[in-house]
Amino acid sequence: MGFFDDDPFDSIIKEFFQESKPRTSSSRDVVKSEREERAIDYIEEDDKVYFVFEIYGYSKKDISVEAGKGFVEVNAKKKNLDGVQSYLAGKLEKGIKIRKNIPNLKIKRYSWTFNNGILEVEVETK
Repeated sequence: MGFFDDDPFDSIIKEFFQESKPRTSSSRDVVKSEREERAIDYIEEDDKVYFVFEIYGYSKKDISVEAGKGFVEVNAKKKNLDGVQSYLAGKLEKGIKIRKNIPNLKIKRYSWTFNNGILEVEVETK
């Protein structure tokens, strides 16, 4: 048994990168069969839909967002690894892809903001 066998931060790292549970709220059902790996909030109002993603470790220039009929897709891949801890570098360089399928979602336009690891996508619906 080694000194680091009972590392209390191991569970935090696992939760942060792999085992977080989705949070969704909506008057319309989200596709239930999708396996969420990151916490996502889904909020629907009159003619707008909001998605809030937790994407820590990336900067705004590392992220791209695309929205179309029935989906919102987020891609993040770390481009500059200067100052990144070695245990995180591989994960951030590999990147993530999150695709949220929403049946009957018709998009008029969308915009997004990213601050402190929180990505907010605002979708104006038809």
